[in-house]
This record gives sequence, C-alpha cells and structure tokens, in this order.
Amino acid sequence: MTIREIAAKTNMSTDTLRYYERIVLLPPVPRNAAGIRNYDEYFVNFINLIKKLKASGMSLEHIIDYIRLAEMGDATIQERKKLLAEARETLLDKINSLQLVAELADYQLRNYENLLQPETYALLNRHPASKALAI
Repeated sequence: MTIREIAAKTNMSTDTLRYYERIVLLPPVPRNAAGIRNYDEYFVNFINLIKKLKASGMSLEHIIDYIRLAEMGDATIQERKKLLAEARETLLDKINSLQLVAELADYQLRNYENLLQPETYALLNRHPASKALAI
C-alpha cells in the first residue's frame, strides 16, 4: 500500500504517518525501487495499536516507550501496565480540571447579568478605543 492508501485505511493523515516514522514510533517502512513507501497489513495493525494507546491517553513519548518495552518481551509487562496506569491518571486529572471549568462556566451563566455583563460594560467603557465595541 502507498502512504495515501494506508492513510485512508487507518483514517490518519499522510503527514502524521511520516511524522510517526521520523520519531521512530513506526518501524522503518520498506520502500520500492522508486523510493515509495510500501506498507502492508503489519503496518495497518501497528498503526491501529498506536491509535488504541493514544485513545487511552498515552502520549507519543510513552507509546514509544511502551513499544520498546514490548519488544523486550514479557518481562516488561508490569512496566507497560504502569505506563497505561499513568496515562489513566493523567486523563482523570484532565477530567477533574474540565469539571471545575464547567462548574465555573455554569456559575458565570447563572450569574451573567450580575457578574460578567457589568464587568464587560465597565471594561469597554473605560478605554477610549473600545467605545466602538460597546455592547
């Protein structure tokens, strides 16, 4: 498969696939005599593994570590699970942070007329250049 074909098959951009090669996230892709990448089903499966790890919250750096550990065999299973657990913790931290942001947005919406609206008017009316922007 060409890079365009595998990009379509895996729903990835060609730029992303080239980037993954550059950072050695993907193994070297064989090339034909003309120098064109020649992907096969192995790469489809490899890319799908990367996508699953990304979906679990893993950074590309940790995915590279995970793959290197996996290449070392079963002795690294606990280390790989640790990487997954760290990614999960990072996701939970992000969820908590987003929950706080959503609560603030809810508060601002409930109290818009008493909080943001007067502040917005006051701010826009204090600066001469903002007169044209006044609501």
